Amino acid sequence: MLTEQIKQKAAEYAEYLTEFRRDLHRHPELSMQERRTAQKIEEALKQIPGMEVQAGLVGGVGVVGLLRGKKGPGKTVLLRADIDALPTQETTGLPFCSQNEGVMHACGHDGHTAWLLGAAKILADLQEEFCGCVKFVFQPGEEGGGGGRKMVQEENVLENPKADAVFAAHAWPEIPAGQVHVARRCGFGYPGSFAIQVIGRGGHGSWPSQCVDPIAVANQIYGGLQQIISRRLPETAARALSVCTIHSGPQDKSNIIPDCCTMTGTIRTDSEPAMQQMIAQIQQVAQGVAQANDARAEVTARYGGAVLNTPEAVPFCIQAAAKIVGQQNALIDDQPHLGGEDFAEYTSRAPGAYVFAGIATPETQGKFGLHSSDFVLAESVVPQMAAVFSQFAVDFLEKGGF
Repeated sequence: MLTEQIKQKAAEYAEYLTEFRRDLHRHPELSMQERRTAQKIEEALKQIPGMEVQAGLVGGVGVVGLLRGKKGPGKTVLLRADIDALPTQETTGLPFCSQNEGVMHACGHDGHTAWLLGAAKILADLQEEFCGCVKFVFQPGEEGGGGGRKMVQEENVLENPKADAVFAAHAWPEIPAGQVHVARRCGFGYPGSFAIQVIGRGGHGSWPSQCVDPIAVANQIYGGLQQIISRRLPETAARALSVCTIHSGPQDKSNIIPDCCTMTGTIRTDSEPAMQQMIAQIQQVAQGVAQANDARAEVTARYGGAVLNTPEAVPFCIQAAAKIVGQQNALIDDQPHLGGEDFAEYTSRAPGAYVFAGIATPETQGKFGLHSSDFVLAESVVPQMAAVFSQFAVDFLEKGGF
């Protein structure tokens, strides 16, 4: 019965949510600079009856709404959306494409924001039907801005009232629109980065025998790093290692062997022990190769947390999503996703799940990926995911758990 009301409300708000999302798409803002976006969210939330709004968080760019069910006290569900954009020049040609030069919603966060607002509007209309509380967290700075850490650790969004379950979702271009996938375990993996500074002895390019060429050493290290994935880690671990930058010497001089060469890259895995092993292997390879060539290698590395779904939350999300999209379109995803997501700040402290909302149409399937300049989101997904989020909330509150 409540599901039909949720679907009906989602349909009623579809046009409003589409226009809200298009407005955000026209005016994207980079991480921790989302002032206009936060203002629009705040204004929209304050128009919702019964919504308690906390704005101006983390320097004025974070917003939280709190809705209390009128059937009495109960659990608290937290629903989260990230709101920032990327430093990308849009090439979609959409009539509502970005008006901010070099900035674009190329990861679907405009859609995330709109469907969370939709859930807030739907659940406000159904306050008489549920107990407990729903928190709507509009988080800035997911794209490397530390927004999740700041909202959780500095603004304490998991407290007052304490969140008993947390949910988030991502627009996913590899999944057909209308489908919702739930990762069986790893929503997003452990994201890591490393830097290797190779220190040799520079000199004139005409006399390489008098030098220790750090570029040549870095080249050998690069080859050795590729062996870590293929030969040194267990085959059962999902992992990725990519060297993404190599810098050495002045760009305007072609006859100088430089003193040093710096390499940086990314490492990803779905296992923390595997991450620690990768870092140890990077250090061993870099320092061993450097020493064999009379050079030195200084290695630094760090990594963040993974988004690991609570086991009980996986079937819960499948069952709840199926009420909205149909059983055939609510699927468990066994593939580990090795991208990074700071929703780990939430799932490491509270039970919950991260789900993937398909956004691909027959015309766009396979044409682009996340962070692409031609990223396009199927707009029908926005009210649909507003309904899915609403169903997550009411089902959890009604059951008092997973």
